[in-house]
Amino acid sequence: MKKITFFLFAILLASPAFSQIIEGEDGLYYNEQNHLYTGLYTEFFENGQKRIELNLVEGKKDGEVILYFENGQKKEIRKYKMNQMHGTWITWNEQAVKIAEANYNMGKKDGKWFIWDENNILRYDMTYKDGQKSGKWFIYNETGKLISEKEY
Repeated sequence: MKKITFFLFAILLASPAFSQIIEGEDGLYYNEQNHLYTGLYTEFFENGQKRIELNLVEGKKDGEVILYFENGQKKEIRKYKMNQMHGTWITWNEQAVKIAEANYNMGKKDGKWFIWDENNILRYDMTYKDGQKSGKWFIYNETGKLISEKEY
């Protein structure tokens, strides 16, 4: 039985989920052998809850990155393509209220951006195009009433 337990423990330590991955100064992720890492990587809080999950392809973030609060609840979903911000990012507070939604296209702000307060009231409605402010931007007060509008 001791041999089986030791064998299972050795397999777990050798698996990618338990490997030490480090981010290099170049922004790429490397395994313990200093090779670019490919695969799903997960880090945990001391209490055993997931802290972050990210998919890496040849050391680059590619796909969804999920950040968690220490209680296990999702904090943020980010998306990347070849290590560049790409797609919709969503952020929640610790009460599971969605507080932000942003869009990127190959590293640049692009599309609608929304910010809500802790009471789920929309406060900002913004648009970007190719990294620049674009279209009409709207600001709302704490009751949801439009208080400012600006054209870009």
